[in-house]
Amino acid sequence: MTLDIVSDKLVVIDDMGNMIEWGDESIITLYHNMKSIIGDINIREEVEEVEPIYSYIVEKIYTMPDYIKWNDTEFKEKPKQKLLIAFNRFIYDKIN
Repeated sequence: MTLDIVSDKLVVIDDMGNMIEWGDESIITLYHNMKSIIGDINIREEVEEVEPIYSYIVEKIYTMPDYIKWNDTEFKEKPKQKLLIAFNRFIYDKIN
């Protein structure tokens, strides 16, 4: 299974090559918010573990989209990578 964002829609491509639109508006909002923090996003199945704080931040941005407007923290490159890992894990957990 692979995932992609196409025309502001989350698209799931299953093992048979079927494209399924996954219409969770909250996920798209999360994607755009994370993109503003991280920059380029590659959606992939993530097996690497990260510290719980990164998963907490992603969950907070998902449940409270305005959270990033209140939190003007600038993340360095290593924390951005950890946020990307946590974001990818969150997306795959939501879909499965």
